[in-house]
Amino acid sequence: MSQRPTPVPASTYRFQLTSDFTLFDAAEQIPYLAGLGIDWVYLSPVLAAEPGSTHGYDMVDPTRVDEARGGRAGLEALSRAAHAAGMGVLVDIVPNHMGVATPVHNRYWWDLLTFGEASRYAQWFDVDWAAGADDTAPFRPADGWTRPATGKLVLAELGAPEDLGKLEIREHEGSPVLAYYDNLYPVAPGSLQDGMTPQELHAVQNYRLVHWKHEDWGLNYRRFFSIKTLAGIRVEDPAVFAATHREIASWFTAGLVDGLRIDHIDGLARPEEYLARLTHLTGAYIVTEKILALESRGARELLPAGWAEAGARGTTGYELIAYIDGALTDRAGFFHLEAARQQLFAGGPLPGEAGEGADAAEEPADLAAAGRHLQRHPTSVHGLFTQIEQAAKTHFAFGPLSGEMLRLARELKAIGWFHCDARSRAVIGADPLDIDIEQLADVFGILAASLPVYRVYRPAPTDREHFLAQLSDTVDTADLPPLSEDGQIIMRALSAIRSTARSATASDRLLAYLGVVLTTANHPTFIRFAQSTGAIMAKGVEDTTFYRYAALTALNEVGGRPEEPFEPTALWQEFERRMRTTPYGLNSLSTHDTKRSEDTRARILALAELPGEFLAFLAAARQRTSVRYRPDESDLMVTAGAQYGVNASIERTKAPLAADTSFDILLWQAVLGAWPATPERLTEYALKAAREQSLYTWWTDNHEEFEGELRAAMEATEQDPELRALIEDMDGRIRAAGHSNGLVAKALQLLAPGVPDVYQGTELWDRSLVDPDNRRPVDYSERGRHLGGIDRLDLSDEAAWDSGAVKLLLTSRLLHLRTRLREVFVPDSPLLTGPPVPVGRTGTQWEHALAVLFGGRVLLVGTRLPIGLAAAGGWADTAVTVAAEDLRPLEEDAYLAQVLAETDPDRSAGGLPADDTGTSAAGTTGSAESSEAPAPEAPCRWRDVLTGAEYTGTRLQVAELLDRLPVAVLERVE
Repeated sequence: MSQRPTPVPASTYRFQLTSDFTLFDAAEQIPYLAGLGIDWVYLSPVLAAEPGSTHGYDMVDPTRVDEARGGRAGLEALSRAAHAAGMGVLVDIVPNHMGVATPVHNRYWWDLLTFGEASRYAQWFDVDWAAGADDTAPFRPADGWTRPATGKLVLAELGAPEDLGKLEIREHEGSPVLAYYDNLYPVAPGSLQDGMTPQELHAVQNYRLVHWKHEDWGLNYRRFFSIKTLAGIRVEDPAVFAATHREIASWFTAGLVDGLRIDHIDGLARPEEYLARLTHLTGAYIVTEKILALESRGARELLPAGWAEAGARGTTGYELIAYIDGALTDRAGFFHLEAARQQLFAGGPLPGEAGEGADAAEEPADLAAAGRHLQRHPTSVHGLFTQIEQAAKTHFAFGPLSGEMLRLARELKAIGWFHCDARSRAVIGADPLDIDIEQLADVFGILAASLPVYRVYRPAPTDREHFLAQLSDTVDTADLPPLSEDGQIIMRALSAIRSTARSATASDRLLAYLGVVLTTANHPTFIRFAQSTGAIMAKGVEDTTFYRYAALTALNEVGGRPEEPFEPTALWQEFERRMRTTPYGLNSLSTHDTKRSEDTRARILALAELPGEFLAFLAAARQRTSVRYRPDESDLMVTAGAQYGVNASIERTKAPLAADTSFDILLWQAVLGAWPATPERLTEYALKAAREQSLYTWWTDNHEEFEGELRAAMEATEQDPELRALIEDMDGRIRAAGHSNGLVAKALQLLAPGVPDVYQGTELWDRSLVDPDNRRPVDYSERGRHLGGIDRLDLSDEAAWDSGAVKLLLTSRLLHLRTRLREVFVPDSPLLTGPPVPVGRTGTQWEHALAVLFGGRVLLVGTRLPIGLAAAGGWADTAVTVAAEDLRPLEEDAYLAQVLAETDPDRSAGGLPADDTGTSAAGTTGSAESSEAPAPEAPCRWRDVLTGAEYTGTRLQVAELLDRLPVAVLERVE
C-alpha cells in the first residue's frame, strides 16, 4: 500500500457552478463551509463551456476558465479564500470530449469544419474521414494544402432530408458562411465561386449535412455516449494532451488547485497512460469518475490495479450508495414490491383494482405470498432483470451506438490482420474476416452488449494463447497460465455470442480470432473496443434499464443493482474493501449524476416497510389519474381493406398484447420521495423518465397524447384534492422513517473509509430528482442561519426535524470529527489502522441495529427498518457489545506499540472478524442467541458527538443510545 500523498482531503463539498452561481459566489461561501467542517472545496467543470451551459461538461475551449462562471480571476479568488481557510481545491475536468453544439463557439471545431483533414486541429478529434466520403471531393486550392482529401465530416443536423434546399450563404465576421436557420457553418477559403448556389457550395466543403436520423449510424466522429453535440478528442496524443492541459497545468504552477476529478475516464483510449501523464504534469490528488460494476450477490469490480501506480486514488464513490441503501432496505418488503412489479409488467391489476374480461372474475393476486416465494428464489428476479438490461444494451449497440460498432468493423477489416504478431498469423493461417462490414458490426454489438463491466483494460499477454489454442490442434490449454480477469470477461462474452440467434454470422474461427485481437493490449481494435463499450453499458443500464425496471426505485442508482438489496453484511465487506484498495477515494451519497438525491431515496426505502399500504395508494392514484400505456401492436396491424392474408390471420388468432404499466411504480414513488414538490418539477421528471424508458414516448419522437396524460397526472397532485390527500397521508406514514433512514445513511457515508463528498445543499433535507432538478439553486443564507444556531438546537422541537437542521447538526459534527481524528479516517497507513469492525448486537430487536467501530475509537450505532421497530414496541433489551480487543489505545505511541506486538495474522491482514453478528447470509432470521455471550465490562468512556451524552463500558443499551436520534456516534474519551 502506497503512502498517503500530500495533500489528501478529509472531506469535500461539491459546488455546481453556473452563470448565476460563479466562482466569486462560491468564494463567499468559504466561511460557511469552514464552519460546516469541510476540508476541500470541489468544483464542477470551470473551463470555457457552451454559452448558457448549466453544467460545464460541454467544454469548448480548454485554454481558459469560463468567463460566465467567473473566469481566471474567479478561480484565483476562490483559491485564495479556500487556502486562507486551510481548505484545498478539487476541480472536475473533462478530457474526453468537447462541446460542438454551436460550431462558431468552438474555434477548434470551426477550424476542423473549415479545413477538414488539413486543419491544424485535425489530430485533436477522433474522425474516420474515409467513412464520410461522397461523390464530391472537398475543395482544395492550388497551394497550401499538403494532404489529399479522403472524406468529409458528417453532421446530422437537417430536420428533413430535403432541407439542404434551405441553406443560405451569409457573412460572419467578414467571411462567407453557410446558414441553416440560426446555425452557421464555415466555408473553406476560396471555395465560394461566382454564381454558386448554397447547395453547390455545401457540396465542396469538408463536411456534409445530413438528416438528423442518420446520427445513429452515419456519424463518423466519436461522441460522448450517443450525444452528437459532444465530440470525442484524442487526448492519448501527447501533443493534444499538452495543448488541452496547458491551462490545467498552470493552476498547479500558480498553486490555485490541489486535486482533479477526471470525468468519464472510460472514454479515453489509454486511461492508465493518461493518469500517469496527468500525475507527472500536476502532482495532484486525483479521483476518477468510474462506475465499478456490481454483481447481484454483493461482490464488485475493483479499480484497475495499474491506476493507483499511475496516480489515481480511487473513484468518485458511486458504488458505496448501493451498499448503504441496501443495508437500510426491508428485504421482505422489497420482494413484495417486486411481485407487484411483475404483476403490472404482465398487464395485470393491483389488489383492489378491477381486471378486464375473463380476468375480472379471478381472485386478486396474493402479492405478499408471491413476494415470499421470490425472496426464497431471488435468482428468478435476477434473470428477469438481466433480460430487461440485455434488451436495453442490445438496443443501443444496434441503434444509437451502431455507428461505433460499424467503425470497429471497418477498422478491423482494414488493419486487424496486420496488427497481429507473426506467430499469431501463422497459427490463424489466413485472415478470417470473411463476412461483410454490417455482419461484423453485429458481432461487435452482441459482444459489447454481453460485457458485465463498462470496459476491459489490460489483458495479460498470455491470454491470447487461449484463443489461439481454439485455432490450433498443437496447443494444449492445460499447459497455459490461467486467463486474467479481463481475459475471462472476453472469453465469457464471446461464448455468449455462440448461443445467440445471430450466431450464424459469427463462425467459431472468427470468434477465436476476435479473442486474439481483443487480448492484444496494443491492437487498435482492442483500444477502440475498450473505449466504446462503456457508452453501451451506461446508456443501456443507468439511462434505460433503470427506468424500465421499477420495484423499489431507491435502489435504481448509478453503479447499483436494483433487482435485490444488499445485506448489511455486504456493507461491512465493502468498508473493508475500500480501506484495503482505495482508502483515499471519494464516497458519494448524492451527486449531480444520481437519479434521486439521498433524502428522496431514504423516503422511498421506507415504502419497502409498507408495501401493502404503498400498493393500495398506488391503486388509488391510478384510479384518480389516467395514464394509458399502449402496447406495441405493430405486428398485429391489418392493412386497411384487407380481409385475408397473414396479418389478418394473426389478428384473429393472437391475443391482444397486455400493456406494461409498471412505470407507475417509478412515477408514484418519485412523487412520494420528492414530496412536497411542485407539479412543474414532477412533470419535468415524469417526461424525462418516460423518454429515457423509451417504450411509450421518446426524446426524438414525443408521443403527445401519452405525454399529455403524464402532465395531467402530475398536475393532479396539486389540483385534485382527493389525490393530494392520498399523497399527504402516505407522506405522513413515511416522513419519520425517511428522516431516520436519511440520518443513518449520512452517518455511514461520512464515516466510511475514504473521503466523504457532500453534494451542494444536502446538509439539509434535499428531496431532488434526476438532473436538472438536482442542480436547483441552493439557499446558503438559510443554511448559514441554521449552522449559527446549531449548538442551541432542540432535538425535541419538530421544527428542527422539518427544517433539516437535525441533518445539518449530524453533518457538521461528523465532518469536524473526521478532521480532528484525521489519522483514524484518512490514515497514512490504512493497513496499520485496519478496516471498520462490525460490533456484536444482542436482544430482541438486534436486527434493527447497525453497529460498527471505526479505528478502535469511534462507534456508530444506527437504526434500520424504523417502521418495523416501532411496530415491535421499540428496542427493549437490545444492546451492542464492543470486543475489548477491538479497542485501541488513545495515545498514538501506545497504539503503534500494540500494533507492532500484534501476532494474529488475520487481524494484521485487515480481515473481518470471524463472527460478525450482523444479519446472516440468508438475511431473514436471527435472534439474540446468534451473538456471543456478553463480554465482561471493560473500563471505557464514550461521548456522543451528536448529543454530548456520555456512556461507560463496552456493553451499551441501544434504547439509551438512540433515545433522541436514530443514530449515535460515540467517540472514546479519556
